[in-house]
Amino acid sequence: MASAAIEDAAGTAPAKSVLRADDVAVHFGGVKAVDGVSIALTPGRIFGVLGPNGSGKSTLLAALTRLVPLTRGSLEFDGRRYDTVRPHTIAARGVARTFQTVRILPGRTVFDNVALGAESAGAARKAERSRARQRVRVAIERTGLAGKERHRPDELSYGYQRRVEIARAIASEPTLLLLDEPTAGMNRQERDDITGLLGDLRGEGLTQLLIEHDVQMMVEACDHLFAMNFGELIADGEPEAVVRHPAVQEAYLGKQGRAHA
Repeated sequence: MASAAIEDAAGTAPAKSVLRADDVAVHFGGVKAVDGVSIALTPGRIFGVLGPNGSGKSTLLAALTRLVPLTRGSLEFDGRRYDTVRPHTIAARGVARTFQTVRILPGRTVFDNVALGAESAGAARKAERSRARQRVRVAIERTGLAGKERHRPDELSYGYQRRVEIARAIASEPTLLLLDEPTAGMNRQERDDITGLLGDLRGEGLTQLLIEHDVQMMVEACDHLFAMNFGELIADGEPEAVVRHPAVQEAYLGKQGRAHA
């Protein structure tokens, strides 16, 4: 399905894409989890994907990181096709991600977990031991984990476990960061802290793609939103315009709810 695009206010010519997905589909038997989605992520901006449960958001991220095979479509990162590469090569190309369900090593320390991100950048970087350790320390400091380096993640709250995942991702110094519900399990202050961190990373030129259920946070944090429903892209553009789009309102509220909204 073609995107129901909403023009950005600037109206300027688009920059070269960090990532481009064209007509991407992921079907599981008769289930069309993602069906004909095309998106382009330009440098140094935060993009968000909105949609109700089951709309295909997490499957789209899995497709972008090659964790599920494409039924059709193509993927391009930094000008190079990558829709046939193995998933473990993605990090070395400059893509890092967090997951909807926390994925950490509970028996290892916070420092060791974050260090896995620095090591994932590739063999050439592994030789730079001092710089790698410095990246780990910086990632720990930036995500509010200072003082917890020697704790095991399973000794920490769920919100702090989320921080460990984010720290591990940014320790790899990626070109593109994909975040699947990074503030799940956090209180409002913790969410604000992470939103501030994402803004700082954007200021340093890091392109980000974010999935969150907190619509207000998405509007505040993102420069551009994509909205999905039933595996299709139903709107994209400036955040305020996307959340007001009739198709998005209907996806969240239903026809009757939208009429009374």
